[in-house]
Amino acid sequence: MRDEWKWGAVLAASALVVSLASSIEFGVWLVLFAVLAWWTWFNSTLAVSLFIIMAPILPMLKITQTLGSITLVKDVIILTLFMRWFVWPLAVKQLPYRRNSLILPIVVLGVWVLAGVTRADSTVLGLLRARDILLYPLLFLGILYMPHSYKAWKEWGKWFIAGLGILAVLAGYQWWVVPGSTVLRYDPIGADWIPRVSSIMAHPSIFGEYLVIGLSLAAGMILTVKKWRNRIWWSGAGAGLLGLIFLTYSRAVWIGAVAALGVMGLVYTRRRMMGSGAAWSGRKLKKILLMGGGLVIVVIIGLSQTSAGVYIKTIVDPTYGSNEERLEFMARLIAPLTNQEAIFGRGLGDVLEQNFRKTSINTADIAEGAAREVQLAKNATLVDNQYLKTLVELGLAGLLIMGWIYIAMLRQAQHVIFNPLIQRTSFQSANTADRLANLKQTVGYWGLGVLAAFVLQGFFIDIWEIFPTNAYFWIAAALVSAAGTPGIWNKE
Repeated sequence: MRDEWKWGAVLAASALVVSLASSIEFGVWLVLFAVLAWWTWFNSTLAVSLFIIMAPILPMLKITQTLGSITLVKDVIILTLFMRWFVWPLAVKQLPYRRNSLILPIVVLGVWVLAGVTRADSTVLGLLRARDILLYPLLFLGILYMPHSYKAWKEWGKWFIAGLGILAVLAGYQWWVVPGSTVLRYDPIGADWIPRVSSIMAHPSIFGEYLVIGLSLAAGMILTVKKWRNRIWWSGAGAGLLGLIFLTYSRAVWIGAVAALGVMGLVYTRRRMMGSGAAWSGRKLKKILLMGGGLVIVVIIGLSQTSAGVYIKTIVDPTYGSNEERLEFMARLIAPLTNQEAIFGRGLGDVLEQNFRKTSINTADIAEGAAREVQLAKNATLVDNQYLKTLVELGLAGLLIMGWIYIAMLRQAQHVIFNPLIQRTSFQSANTADRLANLKQTVGYWGLGVLAAFVLQGFFIDIWEIFPTNAYFWIAAALVSAAGTPGIWNKE
């Protein structure tokens, strides 16, 4: 009897027991998730493609209690990849060596987050918060340790672009055809309400963060492709994404887009100067910064008389509604902290009382698959500032660990950009090696843009727990790390 039939019989028996003990719905989900895990184990590259195309759509499926549980497919894929390529090889002493500066801070983060669960007022809420923080670093490890190839990377990129294109088209449809479905913002100049596009995502800021990830990829392609025809195509795509980013009317997104393009442009300029033999002197750096700063000032002055300009001014206006709310959050959360809590944190999820919020989530809700109650409990911990939240939950130590991860990714991306590894083996031609090196540089620039936007957007939103942008951040980190790791590339 084949092993597949044996495991199928075990699964059918397990599903029957679960159906009789709980509900038929639970039994059906068990079968579906088990089949997905089995498929992912043997088709990891395709599973990553499925995850990439599916990620922007999954949050929409939480609209009903019945469909909400299907969003756990991402957990199944992530955990299976982690088990397949990290845990199992480690258990049988076949885990390949990956020299990577991100692994140690991720391990430290995991230990510190679990310690934060032990200090949480609500253990259940603390575990939900720990899951939001630690699930996606497991995706990083799963992707980093799996075999890589030029073909696989191109397929992943195509699926990401396809998903981005679909959501962009839907955003255009939303803007032109059904503006009543958008989130509105008041325009003080036109004395009218401005629709903010969000496509199928829950909020314009989340959609905007997704667009910035796509914009960073477009910018990376513009900086690295060799054919002018391709550069023109990617420039057009980038211009379209900038237009949609503008229509989100999200300050965090705008600032993130500027930061991503600015950092990528600065590093590209430095690399070109080094490649041409020009010295990267402090004087030249000052000239570049002055020119860039002057351009930003001109743009701001040009926008000052528009609706966007008025909105930009609210960034530094403490009386503006969302700014005032964030300042109140800060005062309520920081003031009660003791010296010990400021260093080590109060515990995961312990931001409710100060914000006059309550949640009654318990293990029974999770066991029953109450997706709506679980999501509402997690939403109650949102404070619109990732770093403020981390300070309260995990203390200054948590902030330092987070900064450690950011710095490690920054160094890894710079290493890839300035030192693209070309591991020529017996199966690699010079053309293949050159294409791979070029792709690695593209990923390096993309990772820089994603990192810059992610860091800055954390000041405006709880960025580490907003799906799918948190997942794409860790995917970018994994690909940047893989680009700088020798000996992991397949023939394709």
